Amino acid sequence: MATENMDYKGKGFITSDIFMELALYYIHEEFKKDQYIFIQKEILTDYHLMVINGQMGGWFAFLWDEYISDSSEEQTMVQILQKVKDSICHKESYISLEELQAIPTMDNDFKIFYNKPFPTADLIRILDALIQMLQGNWEHEAYDMHINYYYSPL
Repeated sequence: MATENMDYKGKGFITSDIFMELALYYIHEEFKKDQYIFIQKEILTDYHLMVINGQMGGWFAFLWDEYISDSSEEQTMVQILQKVKDSICHKESYISLEELQAIPTMDNDFKIFYNKPFPTADLIRILDALIQMLQGNWEHEAYDMHINYYYSPL
C-alpha cells in the first residue's frame, strides 16, 4: 500500500493512494453533476477516473493544483466536498461492505482491500483536510493522516 503526499499549494497530508481512491470516488460522484462549472472539468474528470480505476496506484499524484483554476473554482470544490461530507455523515459509523464492493472500479485490488466496512470518520478526516487545504486553513505540509483500516477490528 503506497503512501503519497496529497498537497495543494504547498500544504498537505500523507495517506495511502487506496484511501484517496475511495475518497475521490465519492467526490467525483458529486463533482460530475452538470451544476458544477470548472474550466478544466474534462481533465479533472479524466484524472478522477484514473484514480478511481487504480491507474495511479503506487505513483499517485494529487493534481488539483494544476486543474483548479481560481478562487471561484476552489469555493465550488469546497461546496462539493461539503456535500460529500454531509452524505458520508448520513451513513453513520461505517460505509457498508456491500456499498464498498459495489463501487465501480477497474482496480481489482480495491475489491480485495475493502473487505470489511470502512469507518466514515476516517473518510471525513480526509474530506476535512481537503476543505481546509482549499480554504488556505491547513497548516501542515506533510501531516500523517494515519488510517488504521487494515488492522482495525470489525
